[in-house]
Amino acid sequence: MVYYLGIATLIFMGYFTSKNSDKYLNFMLCILFMFIALHNPYLTGTDGRSYRAYFKTHIPTLSHFSEYNHTYEIGYALLNSLAKTIHNNYFTFQLIYSFIAIFLLGLVLKKTKLADQEKLLLLFVYFCYRFFQNSMEFLRQNIAILLIWLAVLSISDYYQEKGKNKVKYVLTIVAWTFHRSAIFNLILLPLIERLKGIDAKKLVVITSLVSFGFLLLGNGVIPKIVQFAIIIGGERYSSYLISPGEVVPPINPVNYGIRYIFYIMYFLSINNYEYSKKKTVLVVASLAIICGSINQNIFTRLLEYYMIGIYIAIVKSKYLMTAGRSRNLYLLILYVVFMIILARNLLTISSGTYMNYQLYPFK
Repeated sequence: MVYYLGIATLIFMGYFTSKNSDKYLNFMLCILFMFIALHNPYLTGTDGRSYRAYFKTHIPTLSHFSEYNHTYEIGYALLNSLAKTIHNNYFTFQLIYSFIAIFLLGLVLKKTKLADQEKLLLLFVYFCYRFFQNSMEFLRQNIAILLIWLAVLSISDYYQEKGKNKVKYVLTIVAWTFHRSAIFNLILLPLIERLKGIDAKKLVVITSLVSFGFLLLGNGVIPKIVQFAIIIGGERYSSYLISPGEVVPPINPVNYGIRYIFYIMYFLSINNYEYSKKKTVLVVASLAIICGSINQNIFTRLLEYYMIGIYIAIVKSKYLMTAGRSRNLYLLILYVVFMIILARNLLTISSGTYMNYQLYPFK
């Protein structure tokens, strides 16, 4: 756990480097690359073990790729096949995968249009909340998430040329080749464009009412929506539907509460600063709030595609406080809360497997 807490603290300290913060950000991205590229792949959860077995026994080299009946999506299969062609060792795949993941994360940070110090604060929040799970365990959806984040952030608050407007759809299709759940963003991305035209206050009220409604009454309505999605997407999406008699854990009220509190704080602070993507972020955060209030597997997946709105909202909520002691107190509270979240994640995810971090070479 010490490695994780140490890296999180280093990222957080970068927020206070007024000079050379861009270089500090690049340095931390390099640290994160080494952190995931050199970790022991045998110390993972169920998904990590499945991906190792897939590379070892199922995936062919590129010369035989056309004969392969893909277990996973074509993009993820090709990435594995490329790595196996270079060298038949899972560590080769891990190196290539880690480079792509961190490169995409760097592009996402650039696309946020935040100041370099704010990018470091965003990176800290993401590292504590979800980074190690996505980068070491949920490998397929991690790439899809990063590509959808790029697609979401390519949406401007202002007029876009038609050619640039198509980029988000290309990114969504590529994301789909890594995780099939990404395809639903072809419906949700145009919705973001429409929702930007709604007054911010009305949007927050509508979002809150819809979210609370799903929390209280959604169990009967949502399965029908998922069934409709299965009709559109095919039977392979049926795994996201809750079967009759299946016991589903309730939505975590702490996680929902954290998301909703920062969502409201962002709305209250939205007029206190200039930011070219403030309305887009509010809409994306609204989708995250709604998806996070629906207790179905598919919406749990979709939530992660829109959490970038919540992460940016957390960063920008500092403007609700006046500069000086109040803002520094906010940052201190933010640091403590998210370090607790990181520690809790390490203790609970995959029964605490990731606490025992080991560097390469492995035993």
